[in-house]
Amino acid sequence: MGTVCGDIIGLPYERPAEKRTKDYNFEAFAKRSRFSDDTVFTLTIAEWLMGERTNRRLIDLMRLYGRKYWRIGFSRTTLSFIFRKDDTPCGSNGNGAAMRVGAIGWAAQTLEEALALARQAAWVTHNTDEGVRGAQAVATAIFLNRTGHSKEEIREYIESHFGYDLSHTPEQIRPDYEFSGTCDGSVPQAICCWLYLDNYEQTIRNAVSLGGDADTQAAIAGSIAIATPGWTIPEEWYERAYAKMPEIFRQIMTEFETNILSRS
Repeated sequence: MGTVCGDIIGLPYERPAEKRTKDYNFEAFAKRSRFSDDTVFTLTIAEWLMGERTNRRLIDLMRLYGRKYWRIGFSRTTLSFIFRKDDTPCGSNGNGAAMRVGAIGWAAQTLEEALALARQAAWVTHNTDEGVRGAQAVATAIFLNRTGHSKEEIREYIESHFGYDLSHTPEQIRPDYEFSGTCDGSVPQAICCWLYLDNYEQTIRNAVSLGGDADTQAAIAGSIAIATPGWTIPEEWYERAYAKMPEIFRQIMTEFETNILSRS
């Protein structure tokens, strides 16, 4: 839900370009707020994790939900994968590989498992070093966060293992930051929006107000933030985001909580 809420709040500020904002005090749940491909594939992976974790099943689930909700913001590259018959990956460097791994950080029992699952989840579409790096960095941050590691430990691990520069606060990033849909151009900034803040709402507000790929960066930052011990989604935000989700995704969330989160 940390991912879903960020996605829904951020979407009105992604496109068109004139809707992007640098204002921290933007209106949450603006008129155009709704879930996008970030939510669809996040819940797709959650369902995948509760069954046989094969590439074949993951691809089938991605196409099942992708075709059902194909109008809600998938890139042209991803749409071509969803609708074609062969399973050739897209070769993408896009941040779509990173925005959908929230559930992996919770399902994995070890860091090694989190890295392996994130690589697998990315590779079926984003079979590039950059795509895999983005997915693994986010899954790592979630896993280490929920298992009690400090922010400094997480920052040091991600910088040393993935090469991201996480030294800048959102205030330092925001003035000159421009839209990027790549992993290298958006994932480190999203992580920083969690790293230097004190609660979930601050994290989301900073991710959206970078003025970039607002829904995806808020989804990524939100997926990490909600794994922080003691952090919660504001009740009103949770209720409004939950109300915008289709029933099938609510069911997947409930099953995931029962089958996975209860053991994590």
